[in-house]
Amino acid sequence: MSEKTPRLPDKYLDVAKKVIKENRSKNNCKACYDRGFIGTNQDNMVVPCTKCVDIEEVMVKWRSFVRENEELTNLYGEYFEEDEEEQVTK
Repeated sequence: MSEKTPRLPDKYLDVAKKVIKENRSKNNCKACYDRGFIGTNQDNMVVPCTKCVDIEEVMVKWRSFVRENEELTNLYGEYFEEDEEEQVTK
């Protein structure tokens, strides 16, 4: 059985949407209706549009935000540690 990802607190949804909006590569998108995101998943995390958003840049900025926020670091810090270890070994 896989472990369950913690649910993102609602108060961080606007920050996530802002990070996505700042990293859109085009202004008109029929896939996301110009929002930059498709919706939220079952863990209350915003799902960025793959057609008009630089997803790698969003992840870099979101990781940075998580590290600076104690509550989010406690919830998700261990998920980003694995990514950092992989980058160091490459």
